[in-house]
Amino acid sequence: MKSLLITGPIGGGKSLVCRMLRSCGVPVYDCDSRAKEVYVRHPELLERMEAALQMPLRAEDGRTLDRARLARRIFSDPQARRTVNALVHPLVVQDMDEWQEGQSARLVAFESALFLSPEAGASRPFDAVWYVDAPREVRLQRIVGRDACTPQQAQARMDAQALSPDDSRVDLILLNDGGEAALARQVADALRQLDPQTDYRKINNIL
Repeated sequence: MKSLLITGPIGGGKSLVCRMLRSCGVPVYDCDSRAKEVYVRHPELLERMEAALQMPLRAEDGRTLDRARLARRIFSDPQARRTVNALVHPLVVQDMDEWQEGQSARLVAFESALFLSPEAGASRPFDAVWYVDAPREVRLQRIVGRDACTPQQAQARMDAQALSPDDSRVDLILLNDGGEAALARQVADALRQLDPQTDYRKINNIL
């Protein structure tokens, strides 16, 4: 079984690439959504985060994480972001390993913006790393339109990510600035090289 990391900056198009992979039958692990399950499986994590940041992080129900409150803190405080990553990331890596063990496909993919960041902490190997990118202004417009936030808030999120396509671990850069069909052609070509048995022609019925 081969493992593929789909990474890149916010607004670059990681989720779109992952939808294309799913259409070809490739199982995809979404770090953002799976992280919510980590909080459920490790209820002590929220308490440890509150103690480390010295602030309440619970939603009105008193049990679940107030993600908006956490986001405001970590996007404005690099040290707080490093602290949270140090607590959460090892548990996510453990969950990733367990998830992969339960798969039977020839190729599995992991979607994460964090793994190439110096703040990531615990890591794991991948057979290939694809970096999905787009010009900064394009990404800014996508974030504002998608997340209903202000340009200033979107820029803060972008600036909080210490990522670079020049990272030596990156095997391929997918440039998402020419429309979905152009991106699909890049993904199909890359899949053909990585796993020739995957039916790349199923990508959203574009090719």
